[in-house]
Amino acid sequence: MNAAARRRIIPDGLPSRVYKKSGSYYWFPKGGSWIKLCRVEDGEVKMLERLAGEKKKREASNGRGDMPAYIDEYVRTKRAEHRESGWHRYGDYAKNSFADLDVTQIDNAAVVEFLKANWAEKLPMQRAMRAFLSGFFQWCRENRYYVGENPCNGIRLKIPKPRDIYITNEHFEKIRAELERAPMVLCIVDLCYLTVQRSTEVRSLRWKRENDTSSWVDRDNGVIHFMPSKTRDSSGLAVDWPITPDIDAVLERARSIGKIKGPFVLHTARGKFWSDKSALRVWKEACERAGVAHCGYTIKDIRAKALTDAEKAGYDIDALKVAAAHKKKTTTETYFKDRNIPLSTVRLTIPKSA
Repeated sequence: MNAAARRRIIPDGLPSRVYKKSGSYYWFPKGGSWIKLCRVEDGEVKMLERLAGEKKKREASNGRGDMPAYIDEYVRTKRAEHRESGWHRYGDYAKNSFADLDVTQIDNAAVVEFLKANWAEKLPMQRAMRAFLSGFFQWCRENRYYVGENPCNGIRLKIPKPRDIYITNEHFEKIRAELERAPMVLCIVDLCYLTVQRSTEVRSLRWKRENDTSSWVDRDNGVIHFMPSKTRDSSGLAVDWPITPDIDAVLERARSIGKIKGPFVLHTARGKFWSDKSALRVWKEACERAGVAHCGYTIKDIRAKALTDAEKAGYDIDALKVAAAHKKKTTTETYFKDRNIPLSTVRLTIPKSA
């Protein structure tokens, strides 16, 4: 039901922008999309109550401008296309800041001010929000809500410095010990290390193929087919990882946890996919108990540790590039967190005049 509402020719007694469709009452707010209120058989009283509630919600979250309504529609339309579980929250940040502005009022300077005012010291977040807004304004142009140039074009942001954190073996052992009380998250951590894959691919791993883009366990061929979401729509690089005895032990440990089973190898108590936010919360609690919270370790640092350890173990850059499903060696090298500071062999003496 994506078509826009049409103006009534014959009055039917319904409130403005409320229509009957397929046995239900729908409201089509200005700048929004169809919202189902209730079934016709539920009666007009319930319809009016739901209509009042929807209007109240929009008035509470929307300002005087049309930006919030368009952002809401954009998020509803595009949310299924984004694999990042918290992607929709970017829309909330933008709505709060641009609540009183129309989409036609946003220019290059407004976007820059928005990014710098909210995330002056958080360069990755600036880049994430710029990407969200760029996609939003492109969508507005495609739907003819906005015909100007994308106000995100030409905005240059500082490139964040590579994260220079390495989880020491001692700390890693302490964290894993504390995760014994959260066995499924411990399995996530162990697979992240043993396969050097991103947490996203590990958490979304399935026991069998669900579609052409899923990472899954192939027992028949003794491998795990990893399809990295980060390269899926660009280079398309993938990697098959052998199921070693250590990996097999983790898979069997995960299989034995919980009564409710689902398609995911690493699932919650309800058989659902572990979100990045939930897994990180458990990880941070374990770091706190282990007394290493001050180090600021995250689950993402496990991949850097694994690649650094593999490089120290003697694997060359070509093998590690393939393992990490990277297109360039330089990308793989950014994960190396070498703590061995070289000793200079240069020896100088104070010069004397002839």
